[in-house]
Amino acid sequence: MEIWMLCVEMIAQTGDESSPSTIGFMNITTWADSAVTAEDEIQDYLEGYGWHLVSVERAHIVNEDGHYSEVELDQIERMRNNPDAIVLGTFHTYKID
Repeated sequence: MEIWMLCVEMIAQTGDESSPSTIGFMNITTWADSAVTAEDEIQDYLEGYGWHLVSVERAHIVNEDGHYSEVELDQIERMRNNPDAIVLGTFHTYKID
C-alpha cells in the first residue's frame, strides 16, 4: 500500500441543502495498492456525502522527492500515520457556461 494523490473533477453541494451543486476539482489523498483501487475508494467516499466523481484528471503515487505545495504536503503528512484516511484538499470551483 502506498499513498496516492488524485486530482479529480467532481460535483459537490457547497452550501446548505437548498443550494445548487457546483462542479470543480480537488486533490485527494488515500492509501491504495493501485490507481484503480484509489479511484474506487474515493468514489465511494464522495458518494457518502452525495457528491459525484466526474473524472480523474491525474493519479500518482506520492513521491518523497516530488514537488508539492504546502497544502499538498500537509495532506501527505496527515496520511502517514492513518492507513484508513482519505484526505480532501481545497475544492476549486469554476463556472460552466
